[in-house]
Amino acid sequence: MWRKLLFIPPLAVGIAVLAFVVNNRPAPARKAAQEEARVVRVMDVRSLTLQPRITGYGTVRPSRVWNAIAQVGGKVIHTHPNLKKGAIIPAGTEIITIAPDDYRLAIAQAEANIRATEAKLAELDITESNTRSLRELEREALEITRRDYERKKVLKERGTVADTTLEQALKALLAQRKLVQSLENTLRLIPAQRKELQEQLVTFRSQLATAKLNLERTHIRMPFDGRISQVGVEVEQFAPVGKQLGAADDISKAEVEAQYPLQRMRSIMRLVSGVPADVTLSADRVRELIRKLGLSVEIRLEAGGAPVVWKGRFSRLSDTFDPKTRTVGVVGEVDDPYSHVTPGRKPPLTKGMFVRMDILTREVEGVLAIPRAAVRGGRVFVVNAENRLEVRPVKVVARLRDLVIVGEGLKPGERIVLSDLAPALEGQLLKPVMDEETVRMVIRDAAGSEAR
Repeated sequence: MWRKLLFIPPLAVGIAVLAFVVNNRPAPARKAAQEEARVVRVMDVRSLTLQPRITGYGTVRPSRVWNAIAQVGGKVIHTHPNLKKGAIIPAGTEIITIAPDDYRLAIAQAEANIRATEAKLAELDITESNTRSLRELEREALEITRRDYERKKVLKERGTVADTTLEQALKALLAQRKLVQSLENTLRLIPAQRKELQEQLVTFRSQLATAKLNLERTHIRMPFDGRISQVGVEVEQFAPVGKQLGAADDISKAEVEAQYPLQRMRSIMRLVSGVPADVTLSADRVRELIRKLGLSVEIRLEAGGAPVVWKGRFSRLSDTFDPKTRTVGVVGEVDDPYSHVTPGRKPPLTKGMFVRMDILTREVEGVLAIPRAAVRGGRVFVVNAENRLEVRPVKVVARLRDLVIVGEGLKPGERIVLSDLAPALEGQLLKPVMDEETVRMVIRDAAGSEAR
């Protein structure tokens, strides 16, 4: 029994030693509380040179379209070998000839009428001259006849001449007066006859000019370097007046009309020119504003691979306005759209292509561009000199694609937070890490930003 109880003394000693150690060990050391910094992506705000642009889409069309309409009727006797759809024909080339025989005959007839009328005018001049000479002779004869009558009248009063002799002298005087009067009337009619012949001459000369013009109209020539878009006649066919014989597109210049939202136009106006977006503009002010903006266009064909680009100019505002989408039409022009063609790489800018047209303004220097995502409810998160968070309101001047342009609230050199802070506590400690990729993106987009 005593042997079974021998384990109790060692157990009691162990418990006593354990209690002594626990009661006499030192208290655990306490560490002071430390603030933990939050890691965030940041970028420096930079003063950049901005190239704003507005993107739209439209279809290429020629600046001029020529419709060859028959101005004279007749049988077609010749067509140019290249008068085919798609062929390019230089300016001045005769492409269609209408039979000219009728118009040559009309010229001959008009020339004959002119010669006959000119001969009548010459004959009338001779007749006038002869009539004037004859009138002078008859006037002298009238004077002699009058003196003879006066003499016989005196003799009659003296009783030396019979009544019949005086009556015969009076009849001779009256007959001579009538002859002189007839010549006077003939001379009075000559100016009217001459005017009538002159009017006929004008008419015949007009007929001659019309016949010559119609003869020239039988030769249909290209008014400019153009690409044939339609052929409506063949040799030996009769072409009546007004028939469309063909059509061609001017290849010296191409146009693209695209629609752009007014809001984007206002953003560009406010950013580049400084004109308030809600200002009322007169026609002269619009022209001055377009000049001040330094507008140009860039046309791109997205056909797989690298885009094909044509530089152009801002031509004019179109007459189209869509009140539903609140967009306005803009027409851009490209000179020599068929030049610098590289087979397989750069095609000509031809009619019907669906292209992208960017409106570019002059460059704007000294703008503060930051990513759109960095603006949260009109505020940005700034890392101050103590690496603490500062929530700051900013004024956004314009929105350009993935960027916003800040007018007030930031300065060059300040660091802004790109990471999404939730929650964002004013004054919290941050550990900034520079996001170089975003910085490069901002610089790249600023060099060719699209207005939103």
